[in-house]
Amino acid sequence: LTADQDKAIEEIVADLNQSVPMNRLLQGDVGSGKTVVALYAALVAIANKQQVAIMAPTEILARQHFLSIEKYLKNSQVRRGLLIGGMPAVKRGALLHQIASGDMDIVVGTVALVQQDVDFDNLGLVIIDEQHKFGVHQRAMLRKGKSPHCLVMTATPIPRTLTMTAFGDLDVSIIEHCPPGRGEVITRHV
Repeated sequence: LTADQDKAIEEIVADLNQSVPMNRLLQGDVGSGKTVVALYAALVAIANKQQVAIMAPTEILARQHFLSIEKYLKNSQVRRGLLIGGMPAVKRGALLHQIASGDMDIVVGTVALVQQDVDFDNLGLVIIDEQHKFGVHQRAMLRKGKSPHCLVMTATPIPRTLTMTAFGDLDVSIIEHCPPGRGEVITRHV
């Protein structure tokens, strides 16, 4: 891990140890290693007998996160599932039962996670990627009256996020440097 990733993990773990739910933004360019930091946070929650929901704005991104998690957690005992729209009813029903009974540790998904029939047994951490793509109500629906820790990830903070940061409603961790071997991100104004 890079020094920036280590610092972000340290800040997140400190938040997870508090009795007040975490509300933190993890900001970094594409390829900076936000997913690894989020997975570390997820594993801390799982080690403390809590479930984790990871919500992405598109099925493609949800699948990408799920495949990354599968790669990192291959041969582990962490139970993980992918919940997206258009799943066969039998497969969806089985996954919903595992989520509700606490037999699923990490659930990666799209807005399918905020449907009425999705009920977590012990949701302890919500991770939202590209949070600006979701409405405030969609993000709140995922919590369903519970008070889990919340980590939002973005490469492009939006004005509302900046306002929340300025007024103390959102703590920020920034990954400024990409891990070695990653391509450079070039930003151009046209």
